[in-house]
Amino acid sequence: MLASSLEQHINSVYQYHCLDPVNFILLFQPVQFGNTSRPGSPPTGGEHGHGSPFTMGDESISKTEFDQAFTSNGFDAPPTAYYNAFISPRVKNLAGITSKRELAMFLANVIHETGGLKYLEEINGHESCKKGKYRDVWGSNPAEPNKNKCYHGRGPIQLTYPQNYHDASLAIFKDAATLIDNPERVLTDKQTGWETAAWYWGSRVGNQPGVKEGQFGSSINAINGAEECRGQNQDKAAKRKEYYANIFRLWRISGQVDLSGC
Repeated sequence: MLASSLEQHINSVYQYHCLDPVNFILLFQPVQFGNTSRPGSPPTGGEHGHGSPFTMGDESISKTEFDQAFTSNGFDAPPTAYYNAFISPRVKNLAGITSKRELAMFLANVIHETGGLKYLEEINGHESCKKGKYRDVWGSNPAEPNKNKCYHGRGPIQLTYPQNYHDASLAIFKDAATLIDNPERVLTDKQTGWETAAWYWGSRVGNQPGVKEGQFGSSINAINGAEECRGQNQDKAAKRKEYYANIFRLWRISGQVDLSGC
């Protein structure tokens, strides 16, 4: 990503979803999707941190391929610690990713949102909170924000808004208070960061029409469709598509790249 485009990306504010102006980070274990996990496989690190593949049915992705998803798009390979957190079974279960193609979709969006996993916290997020942003709650079980906390973008997927912190906390920790009272944990704890990213994908993106069928544009629509599919930031959608197409080809995924849905 060129410096000017990255600066524009950092300064843009995504108000619609979990991802926000500053970009985020995210991800799993040479993890095995579906019911293909080998008994006794280490939950993190171990041999997998050195490039052993993880499988989804008859497909596999190594640590090397994970790194290449970033480097082929002009970013540095992430530190191994991020990969080790990414490959945990908890992340796998929360994300519900069922194919190599869907994992490529997930990573392409992560790369775009985080500037290649460089930005874990929204720039000027606290200032945005002071101006009254990120207060919204919704749904049948509305969050009760801690008035002393700010719910700006943090972590792999730039979790924002108290309701998203609330719902992610319930799914991950079985109580709302963990992230409502300590939203900073999404930033400071790599495992929690990946888990919130996985939760967001599984509950807000991967279950949307077209995503499981491989329509990459549908994932963009689920994440920030109002801005990037129908609004003024369609150039950002084009960049996401570029990242996805690069990963798709690099990983030699079967079939054709499908960018429809946005």
